[in-house]
Amino acid sequence: MERIILPIENELKNIVEQIPEKYRATVLEYAKTIKMKADKGELSDTEYLENIPGMAESIIREFKIDKSKYSDKLDW
Repeated sequence: MERIILPIENELKNIVEQIPEKYRATVLEYAKTIKMKADKGELSDTEYLENIPGMAESIIREFKIDKSKYSDKLDW
């Protein structure tokens, strides 16, 4: 039986093929970490942030601010 490759799997395959060999071990470790989190039923970082009331709106609001209005020095 022939396996159907989904568009996202095809895109992942194409990206990995373009990554230099010396970085592929890092990509593999990251993929293992994501799989481990998924197996445990943990939320993704995005899902976690989306579950905090007002967080998405706050991120979007800050994203729209001209970066030159920020300071290089922290007040705390």
